[in-house]
Amino acid sequence: MTALLHKKSGRQASSPQFEPRDVSSRLVLLATLGLFLGLGLSVLIAFGLLWWVTPDPRPPQPGFGSRQAAGPRLEVSPSADRDLLQRRAEQRLQGYGSVDREARTAHIPIDRAMAILAARGWPDPDEREEGR
Repeated sequence: MTALLHKKSGRQASSPQFEPRDVSSRLVLLATLGLFLGLGLSVLIAFGLLWWVTPDPRPPQPGFGSRQAAGPRLEVSPSADRDLLQRRAEQRLQGYGSVDREARTAHIPIDRAMAILAARGWPDPDEREEGR
């Protein structure tokens, strides 16, 4: 049948239409062995790195004459500490005070600062330098 097809197309079949040799079984075996050896070596390297990087689970032993560190400083009442911090921040934001006496810099309440900026406008950098 193939001879008829080749005669119709005008070409001659000089070589067979299949692979004349199979792949060497030795080559397939060596490639598979190399693949598994590489995989095993990769796993060993990964476990070695994990073992090397993982810290020692035992706590360090104190040496001669060393003092044991005190425990962490814990908040007794977190809600009271938060309330105190918030009250201090509110006082600073809503009150008047000096930031730097030598540079004559002060802080004022936010509402007052917004009213001043609305009345005077945003200062230009050139005007700021002349004012000093």
